[in-house]
Amino acid sequence: MRWLTTIRLLFFVIFTVLVSEIIIRLGYGLLVGLIGGLVTAAALLGLEYFIVRKRSRDVLALFAGITVALVTANLLAFFVTKIDILASVKPYVYILFNILILYLFGSFAYHKKDELKFLDIFYHKKGYSKGRVPPKIVDTSVIIDGRILGIAKTGFLEGEVIVPKFVLRELQHIADAKDHAKRTKGRRGLDVLKELQQLPDFHLIISSEDVPRVKEVDHKLIELAKRKKAKILTIDYNLKKLADIEGVRVLNINELSKELKPILVPGDIIHVKVLKQGKEEDQGIGYLEDGTMVVVENGVDYIGEELECSVISVLQTDAGRMIFAKPKRVLQKKNNEHHHHQSNHR
Repeated sequence: MRWLTTIRLLFFVIFTVLVSEIIIRLGYGLLVGLIGGLVTAAALLGLEYFIVRKRSRDVLALFAGITVALVTANLLAFFVTKIDILASVKPYVYILFNILILYLFGSFAYHKKDELKFLDIFYHKKGYSKGRVPPKIVDTSVIIDGRILGIAKTGFLEGEVIVPKFVLRELQHIADAKDHAKRTKGRRGLDVLKELQQLPDFHLIISSEDVPRVKEVDHKLIELAKRKKAKILTIDYNLKKLADIEGVRVLNINELSKELKPILVPGDIIHVKVLKQGKEEDQGIGYLEDGTMVVVENGVDYIGEELECSVISVLQTDAGRMIFAKPKRVLQKKNNEHHHHQSNHR
C-alpha cells in the first residue's frame, strides 16, 4: 500500500530529525546526533516489523511482561539502594535490576503467553464467552490427518484448541523419521499446524503443560483433558476407547465425517466413475467423492466411464457404507424391453 509506505517514510524522517535535534542540543555534535536519530528510528521500524508479524496475543504478552518488569525492577532497586553499602553505586543497581528483571519477565511472558488467562479479556467478543466452551486438546493423529484445518476455517471449532508440547515433540519425531512415508506425514502435520496458527479467528494454543509422572502420550492426553475439563480431538479409535473408559469426552473427526455423508435411499440418482471390476463378473466398482464404495451392477462393461446410476440398496458395515446401484441406461433398456414384450403379447 503506497499510503502506508508514505506514512512510514514520513515518520522515519520526522523521528530522525527530532532525536537528532535532542542529541545535538545535549552537546554531542551534528554527526553523533544524525547517527543517533537514524539508529533510533531504524530500531523503532524494526519493532514495528516484529509487532505486525506476531499474533496480537504474543505482543500483548510481551508488553505486559515488560510493564510488570519495569515496575518490579524499580521498586526492588529503590529498596535495595537504601542499604548504605550500595548507596554509592545506586545508578548501576537500577540499571542492573532493570536489565535483569526486564529480560526474565519479558521472556517468561512471551513463552508462557498461552497460559496467561488475563490476556483472554482482549479476545472476548460480544455475545460470546470462551468460558462456556470446553477447550479441545488435539492429538498427533488429527494433526497429521489434516481435516481439522478445513473444520477450523468454517468456524465450527470454537474456544481454545490446545496442542500440548509433548504432542508437538511426537509430531517432530515423526517428521524426522528415516521412513519416507512417516516423514511425509510428520511434515504435513507441521504444515497444518502452521496454517492453523495463521487463521485470524482460530484460538490455537501451544501449551507447555505436561503430566511428567505419565509416560505414554495417550495417557498424558487423557490426564491433561481431565485436569482442564477439556475434550480430546482425535481420529485414533484406541484413544477414543481409552478416553471413554476414563470418562473423557472425545470428538472423533471420522465419526463427524461419517455423519455428514448424504443419506441415500433406493431410487436416488448418483454419478459415479467405474474404476475396476468387482467380485462378481458383471460388477463394476467406483467411489463417491467422500470415499464411499459403490458396487455397480452390470457395470463391468463401463470401466473408465462416468455413469448416472440409480441406488438399489445401501449396506452399512463396520468399515463404512457400501452402495449398490445400477446404471440408468441398463434400467431404461430393461424397461423398454419390458414394454416391447407387453406390446407384442397383446
